[in-house]
Amino acid sequence: MAESRGFDPRVWLLAIGTFAAGTDTFVIAGILPELARSFHVTIEAAGAVVSVYAFVYGIGTPLLAVVVARWRQDRVALGALAVFAVVNILCAVAPSYGFLIAMRAAAALCAAIYAPAAYVLAAASARPEKRGSALAAVALGSSGSTVFGVPLGTFIGNHFGWPMTFVMIAVITALAIATLAVRGPRGAEAPPVLPLAERVAPLARRKVWIALAPLILMFCGVYAVYTYIAPLLETQFTAGVVPLFLLAYGAGGITGSQLGGKLVDRFGAIGPLIVLASAFVVLYAVFPLALHSAIATGAVMFGLTLCSWGCFAPNQTRVVAVEPEHANIMFALINASIFFGGAIGAALGGVIYGAFSVTALPYAAAILNAIGVAIIVQARMPRPET
Repeated sequence: MAESRGFDPRVWLLAIGTFAAGTDTFVIAGILPELARSFHVTIEAAGAVVSVYAFVYGIGTPLLAVVVARWRQDRVALGALAVFAVVNILCAVAPSYGFLIAMRAAAALCAAIYAPAAYVLAAASARPEKRGSALAAVALGSSGSTVFGVPLGTFIGNHFGWPMTFVMIAVITALAIATLAVRGPRGAEAPPVLPLAERVAPLARRKVWIALAPLILMFCGVYAVYTYIAPLLETQFTAGVVPLFLLAYGAGGITGSQLGGKLVDRFGAIGPLIVLASAFVVLYAVFPLALHSAIATGAVMFGLTLCSWGCFAPNQTRVVAVEPEHANIMFALINASIFFGGAIGAALGGVIYGAFSVTALPYAAAILNAIGVAIIVQARMPRPET
C-alpha cells in the first residue's frame, strides 16, 4: 500500500538492482585495457564486449517483455537478478574471450528483463499523481551507478584484476535479491494472458515510434559526446583532471533523476520535458565555448546530465501514456530506445570525430536534441479540423 509520500517506500529497494545493472553496463569502459591484455586482443576487439551488450539489450528488451508479460513482475525481477548474479560470476572466471562475450550477452538479457519489471512495479506501487517520483526512485540506482559503482568497479579492476569487478557486481546483485525477497514490493497476480498479436501490437503502431523518437535522438546525442568525452576535455585540460569533471557529470545525474520525478508529479510530463530538453540543446551548443574555463566546463557537464536524467521520468510517463494498457512493453521499448540511441550515437560520434574534430560533437548533439524537442512540441499540438 502506498504511504503518505504517495508511493510504497519499498520501491527504493528496486534501485539496488538498477544500481547493479547500471554498473555492469558502464564499468567495462574502465577495465577495457585490462580485458584486452588478459585475452591478448586489441582494444578495438575488446570494445566488442560493450557493443554486444548494448545490441543484445536493445533487441532483447521489447521481445522479452512480451514473453514475461504474463508473469508476476516481482517474480520476474527476482528471477532476472538471480541469473544476473550467476552470469557475472561466470564472467569473472571466463576462460576465453568468446566465453566472456557470450556471458555479456546473457547479462544484457537479464538486465533487459529486470529494468522494465522494476519500473512496472514502481508505477503500480504509487498513486497516479506520484508515479513520477516512484519511477525516479528506481532510476536513482542507474544514475548513482555512474557516480559510485563505475568508479569503484574500475578501481577494483585496476588494482585487483578485472575479474573482481564482476565479483563486485555479483555481490551487489545478491544484496538486491536478498532485500527484494524479504522486503520488496509485491506485484499483483499475473494478468490474463493476452493473445501474442495483441501483446506485440504496440510495436507496430506509428504513435509509439513517434513517442520514442525524441528519446532515441536524445541518447544518440548523449553517447556521441560521452564516448569521446576524455579527448574532448583534453583539448583544454590535462588527463589528470578529467575524473573531476566526470564526478560533476555523475552528480548532475543523481540530482536530475530525482528532479524529473518531482516535476512530473507537479506539472505533468510534457512541460518539464520541453523545458529540460531545450536547456539540453543550449548546454550542448555552448559546451565548446565553456571549455576555456574549468568552472564553466564543470557547470555545463553537471547541467547536461541533470537535464538528461531530469528528462528520464517525464519521458517514461509520456511514452507509457501512449499505450498504458501495455505498460510493461512500453517500459521495455524505452530501455531499448536508450541503448539503440547510444549505439547509433557512439558510431556517429566516431564518424564526426574523424571527419571534423572532437569539438564538433557537442554541436551535433545540440542539433539531434533540437529535432527531438520539435517532435515533442509537434506531437502535443492539436491536429487541425478537417
